[in-house]
Amino acid sequence: MLTALATTLTLQPDFVYYRVDPLLGGVHVTYFVFHATAIVSVALVSNLVQEAISPLGITSRRRRATAAVAGAIILVQALLFFGGDWHLTSDIRQPFLARIDYALYAATTWLAMAYYSVSVASACLRDRRTQRRTITRIALGFVVFGCFWIMIYTAVSLASAAASVLLGGFVFQGWLLVLYQAALLAAPISLAVGLGLTAGADAIQVLRKTGRDRVLLWRITPLWGRLLDGSPELSIESDLSHAGLLLVRDPGAHLYRRYVEVRDSLLLDPGQYLTQAERILINTAEDHVRAGPATVPFSAPLASSETPDRIAHRD
Repeated sequence: MLTALATTLTLQPDFVYYRVDPLLGGVHVTYFVFHATAIVSVALVSNLVQEAISPLGITSRRRRATAAVAGAIILVQALLFFGGDWHLTSDIRQPFLARIDYALYAATTWLAMAYYSVSVASACLRDRRTQRRTITRIALGFVVFGCFWIMIYTAVSLASAAASVLLGGFVFQGWLLVLYQAALLAAPISLAVGLGLTAGADAIQVLRKTGRDRVLLWRITPLWGRLLDGSPELSIESDLSHAGLLLVRDPGAHLYRRYVEVRDSLLLDPGQYLTQAERILINTAEDHVRAGPATVPFSAPLASSETPDRIAHRD
């Protein structure tokens, strides 16, 4: 999807277009390429959204149907593009040529974008009703907002192309031009925010938790080393260097194991000396590993265990 979208956006600026097109024969094949990649992009975005909101994911039948529709549209575009001579004119990059063959060609892209936008927006609106997470509801709202602007873009484009053909002297300016440019700006921004917002929020949460894991792992390691020094047979945890503590791939798993081994060592030998700071550290680590998702199998539950310090306070 990103490849198709990047190709579409990269070929749009005149600076790129007029340097790439001579390499493809100088007959505006580049124009056909970015229309085709636009179709592929919106089809893949539709599949992506359907996959994300469907409990069982998108079916293979739906994938084949989307591919068939996109392929059929591109085939029609190829017939309209290479079957006429309108793409050989020098003003092909000007908006809304007063030619019926151009209008039919461009309309296939606009109608495809409209179809997929309606499909994506309706799916997002259905899923939004069932979502309880606020950030996900906001993200879906942005996607729907982006689809709305795509519909505005297609409506303005279709109306302007029809006016160019029917009226001949149609000039694309005024409020139509402003609305058109606003849609070109708002649609991709809204879709980008909507598609990336939840993932971005989740990534921030993961980074925060990983950072907290590393801090607690670093702090609990000296205590773990001291308590397990006399009974290394109790430990299945590998020893890590100072650099390893900072760079280990899954600090949460190491933190969990070291916390459990510290707890078990104290349960086996309650007479071991602990400072008040160490007791607070053990309780902090316990609260942290209880609050986060499990990093080990459920066969080693936390719910049935308490630190000796908390047991003593409770008693």
